Amino acid sequence: MRKALRLLLRDWVRAGRLGPLGAVARLDRDQWMALAAYRGLVHQAFSARPFAPEVSADLWDQGVFQSSTGRKNFFSPARRELENSSHHYGHDVQLKRQAGLPLIGRPMPFLLEHGLKVAQGSTFESPKPWTKGYLCMGPLRARWLSERFGLPAMAIGPWIAYARPVLDAEAIAGLRHELGPTLLVVLAHSWDQVERRMDHQRCVEAVRARAEASGYRSVIWLRHWKDPQLHGLPPHWIVACNGHRSNPWFLDALRTLLELSDGLASNAFGTHLGYGVALGRRLHWIDVEVEQDVTTLTDAKGEEEVREWQERQRLSAELRERLRSGESTTAVRTLLDPYWGFASVQGQASLRDLWRKHAMGRQPRPRR
Repeated sequence: MRKALRLLLRDWVRAGRLGPLGAVARLDRDQWMALAAYRGLVHQAFSARPFAPEVSADLWDQGVFQSSTGRKNFFSPARRELENSSHHYGHDVQLKRQAGLPLIGRPMPFLLEHGLKVAQGSTFESPKPWTKGYLCMGPLRARWLSERFGLPAMAIGPWIAYARPVLDAEAIAGLRHELGPTLLVVLAHSWDQVERRMDHQRCVEAVRARAEASGYRSVIWLRHWKDPQLHGLPPHWIVACNGHRSNPWFLDALRTLLELSDGLASNAFGTHLGYGVALGRRLHWIDVEVEQDVTTLTDAKGEEEVREWQERQRLSAELRERLRSGESTTAVRTLLDPYWGFASVQGQASLRDLWRKHAMGRQPRPRR
């Protein structure tokens, strides 16, 4: 009887017989369709043989894939959560999946910090009236947020810990056998309001030398979705892209690339470094300097980003020295831990308890 009633209700919603309730249901259907569309896009890219995992940078908006070019800064068409930035890289999907909760349902009352900040005064989003607290990666950042805003801030560890590979274990094992020892390259990249430049040809030569010196047979060059296509890479290197940041399976794609790799090479102190350490990958530093241009920012925001960049440069120098001197993996992990919180990863029970504690009562509908 209960199943029959559910089917009847579904048919009425589809037929538009429930008025305003049907309109609300269609909103959720649109979001479920977006999840499925992105899933198909990622699956197609990672299932291609020979292996060529380039996910399109198009984004799903109003029922179709559209170009991400020319969109406003930080645009995401998702309507799953109250804060738009919580959709970046699929962080909300990953946490709800980990907690065993519906991926689309009651929105979270937390602000999710969707990246890395290493300077105390750096910000992502400020609290909203509905904000019950922050979820971030490392304990140092959690303490800074709590002190600054007077709200609970919980360190939940590196986001990559909640990602799941796009490919199954058998497919990954087969590719690892085919590729041999593999080096994943993740360089500094620009973002909406900040441009970063470097000598890419020097990067190519540095990576080539590192691969030869360390015995890597394959190189996966991960291109950020805003980066132009890079010419001049050795033809046997694999070019990858995880798609637009609105792709809810973005970090699942990144986890897949890390699972296929033995080492990670970079010239940027970014989230990927801690992700590599979390998964036990060997780190390599690429000694090619990066220039940062913040002239499009307001004076206050520009000064904030300059301070953030200076702190990243300081940490980069310390990390580079530890890697050069052959210090243990533990020493590198100790340097990164305050920002990534490797031991702070939450299981299903703890995340569900967090939801039960804070997600009571009505919440406003998310806005674009």
